[in-house]
Amino acid sequence: MTLSLPKALEPYRKDIENTVVPYVSIQATRQSTEVKDSKIGGSPYLPEGFSYPLDSSGKPMALLCQLNFEEIPQLEHFPQIGILQFFLSKNDDVMGMNFDNPTNQSNFRVIYHENIKQLHTSESFVPENNAEEHLPFNGEYRLSFSLSKEALGVSDFHFEESYESIDMDQATGEKNMWGEETIYDLFCEHVENMGHKIGGYAFFTQTDPRDYGAQFDDYRITLLQIDTDDEGDNDIMWGDAGVGNFFITTEALRNKDFSRVLFNWDCH
Repeated sequence: MTLSLPKALEPYRKDIENTVVPYVSIQATRQSTEVKDSKIGGSPYLPEGFSYPLDSSGKPMALLCQLNFEEIPQLEHFPQIGILQFFLSKNDDVMGMNFDNPTNQSNFRVIYHENIKQLHTSESFVPENNAEEHLPFNGEYRLSFSLSKEALGVSDFHFEESYESIDMDQATGEKNMWGEETIYDLFCEHVENMGHKIGGYAFFTQTDPRDYGAQFDDYRITLLQIDTDDEGDNDIMWGDAGVGNFFITTEALRNKDFSRVLFNWDCH
C-alpha cells in the first residue's frame, strides 16, 4: 500500500506505514434483501426455535446489522462462516448504549449463528418508519465488501502510543482556519479512519471510550463500525452525524464469544 501524504508528513512515512493494517470496507446500498444477506436493517436470519432478542423492557429489538461471513473477505481471527447480528433497542433514546458499562447488552445484542440451517423469521419485528423509534437508520440496505488497508488516525486510542516519537505540536509553517497548522492537524486531514468497516482502526467524533481506563485496554479489535452515511438515497445517521462502534478482545473473537462486546456511539 502506497500512502498519499502531504510533504510535511513525508519525514514520518515509515512511522505511519508501520501502523498499516488490513480491514474490510463496507458499502451500503438501499434495497430489499434476502433473509441471509449481509444488511443494515430489514429482517434477520433466525434459526428455527431461536428466541428473538428483547430489550430491557421486554420489547423486540431492531436488527442494526447482519454479517454473513461467506460474503466477506477473510480477516485474521474473524469467523469464515456463519452469520453475526447486531441488534439495538427501538425504544431506548440512547440507542442501546450504556454509559456506565458499555459491554452491558441489555439494550443491544450481538448474536452469532455458526451453522446456517432452516429459517424462521417474523416480519412483525422489522422496524417501520416511525418517528418514535430511536434508530440510527431508516430503510433497508444490502451490504457489499472489499478488502483494503489503512494507517492509524488520530481518533483511535492506539494513536499516542504508536506515534509517541512524533512531535504532534510541531508547526508546519502553513496556516489553516484555526491558525498555524501543526503535524497533528495534518494527521486529522490526511490519515483518517471513517466509513463502514470490519477490522482496522476506529473513528470517533468525540473520545475513544477505551481511553477512559485500563478495563477496556484489551478491546482492540473493531468488530464493526457503522458510520453516518447520508449520500444519495442512504439515510444512516447516529445523532448529529455521529458513528457507532463495536469492539471485542482477540481472545473472545477467536473463541467466537460475543457476550462481552463493547458498544459505543457518539456524535458532534
